[in-house]
Order: sequence, then C-alpha cells, then structure tokens
Amino acid sequence: MAMRPSWVWAVAFVALVSTGSLGAAAGRKPVTHHVTIEGMAFVPATVTVAAGDTIVWTNKDPFPHSVTAQGFDSQAIAPGKTWTYRAARKGDFPYACTLHPTMKGTLRVK
Repeated sequence: MAMRPSWVWAVAFVALVSTGSLGAAAGRKPVTHHVTIEGMAFVPATVTVAAGDTIVWTNKDPFPHSVTAQGFDSQAIAPGKTWTYRAARKGDFPYACTLHPTMKGTLRVK
C-alpha cells in the first residue's frame, strides 16, 4: 500500500467536513420546537428535542396555565402569551400545569 502525502489527508478531511459527511453532529444548529396549550392539553403531549434546543409553549386557552417540572417552572402563562425554555440536560422531564394538574406532558431531551 502506497503512502499518501499528509496534505492529501488534510484535503480529504476538509472535503468531508465541508460536505457535512463528518462533524454534522458537532455543527448542528439548535432547533426551536413549539407546544400549543389548547383545550386543556399540551399538544404534542410529548416533545423530543436535542440538548441545546429551545421549546416555546403558547397558551391558546382563555385562562392561564403553567409548565412545571423538576428543574423548570414557567409560572402562570397568560392567555395568548408564550414561555420559552432552552433544554440543557438530557433526560425525560414529565411536566404538568400546576393550575390544572390533569394536564400533563413530557419533555424528552436526547
């Protein structure tokens, strides 16, 4: 097997990185996900995101709701308003509305 000059490997590496074939995960840009609060429910009930992504909850009901879990708490979100959270830790985070405890959802951070 013939040895290739080191510059050949450097050019090949740069080509792979620039085409996205290598390093795609490292260069991934954060994504914004949306959850609607409507009809006394979180839609979708489970949202799966990557660490670093942002989630925006929008309250479309005519009364306040909260998004409360171990590790985050929106407090009351007024009708027509939003609350934004940036997911930093990986794991599953079940949440509920403290004002209406039957309303439940899950934030899954991969």
